[in-house]
Amino acid sequence: MRNMKTKHDNETLTKGMRRKLLPFAGIVAALLAGATGCATVYSSSQGSLDGLTYKGANGAPSEHVYISTTGYYFLWTLPLVSGDLRWNEKTKSINGGTCFFRDLVGVTELQDALHKIAETRNCDVIDIAVHDSDTSYAGASYGGAVGALFGSSQFGISGVLVPKKDKSEVQEGVAK
Repeated sequence: MRNMKTKHDNETLTKGMRRKLLPFAGIVAALLAGATGCATVYSSSQGSLDGLTYKGANGAPSEHVYISTTGYYFLWTLPLVSGDLRWNEKTKSINGGTCFFRDLVGVTELQDALHKIAETRNCDVIDIAVHDSDTSYAGASYGGAVGALFGSSQFGISGVLVPKKDKSEVQEGVAK
C-alpha cells in the first residue's frame, strides 16, 4: 500500500510553512517597501527665496536644494538596498533610484550631486549642511533579533544656490 497524502495533510503542511516564513516575509516586505525612494532630490521653487540675502554671498539666493540617500544593511555592514543618484542628461537633473547589493550612501556622492546641480544652473553653493542618521529595528522585532541583523543609514545634504555673477559684473564691483 502506498502512503497517500490527503487534502487535510497538505493544508497542515502549508499552514506550518506559512507560520515559519511569515516573519521572514515581513522583514523582506518592510525592506522592499522602504527601498522605494531610497534616493530623493528636493528643491524649492524659483522665487521662493526672493527678498533673502546672505552675508558674504555674491548675489541673492535662487533656491534651496536637499538631497538624501538611504541604505539598508544586513549585519549593519553588508549592503542590501541603497539609494542611487543618477544624472539625467536630457533634463539636466539628478533622479533618485534604487540599487541592490551596492552601498552608494555617503556624503561624497551627495556633495557631487549637489555641485552638479549647481553647475547646470550656473550657481555657487553656500550654507551647506549635512545630516546623517542610523536606525535600528530592534524595537520592531521579536526580542531584538531583526535589529541585530538589519539596520539602515541615511545621509542628507542641503545647500543654497546663488547665481554666479558674470566676470564683467565682478570686475565693475572691484573697479568701483
